[in-house]
Order: sequence, then structure tokens, then C-alpha cells
Amino acid sequence: MIAFEIAVDGQKTCTAGVAHEGVTSVIASWVRRPSLDPTTDEAIPGRFEEELTLDAGGLTRDPDGAAVRLGWLRHPLKVGQQITLTIVETPEADPPRTRDREDPSLAQRRKRQYYERLKRELGEA
Repeated sequence: MIAFEIAVDGQKTCTAGVAHEGVTSVIASWVRRPSLDPTTDEAIPGRFEEELTLDAGGLTRDPDGAAVRLGWLRHPLKVGQQITLTIVETPEADPPRTRDREDPSLAQRRKRQYYERLKRELGEA
């Protein structure tokens, strides 16, 4: 399988990959958002929170068709750190640290709700 071998500052963190069909992704993200007052949930003028993270995750399906979200890595980063991503061919990836299986009946209800909302918005075709 093709997988992503990830290292931060020269230290290997994981090898993330999906054996059969699915998706694997590695994302470095920086977010800056207004700080919120915990009592009112309103933005505090001039105050911000920042988040810098490295994530490795994926999506596959169980034999019954239920979607399964996989997580190998959620790593906080600092300015100056070095991320190395190597594309590798390997017979086996590291097992994911998290595996969240969707509830097929809940997914079906959400699809129905989305469909009904689109019908209202766009009119019946």
C-alpha cells in the first residue's frame, strides 16, 4: 500500500495508510480566531487564540458499508519545527490511534434531513 511516513524534527511519529479503498491525508494547519468570553461566548476585542497542528487521518468503510474515520496523529506544532513527509510503499501501516465508526441509521437520517432541506431550498425537481 502507499502510505505517509511522518516525522517531526527528525522523530518519526507514524506511518499512516489505508490498505484497501479509502483516503489518507496529512494536514498542517494554522488557525487564528478571536478569543471568546467564556460567560457570554462573545468575541473579546483585540484578543486572539492561535492553533498550529499537524494531523494525519483517513476514511474507509467497514464491510457493511459504514464509514469509519481513522486518526493516526494530532500533534501541536511550534514555529521553526520541521515536518518530513515521505511517501512509502509498505505492506502495513501503523494501526490508527482512533477509529470512529458512523452509525448507519444516524447517517441515513442525516442524509434524509439534508435532502429535505435541499428540496425546500431549491424546490422539487
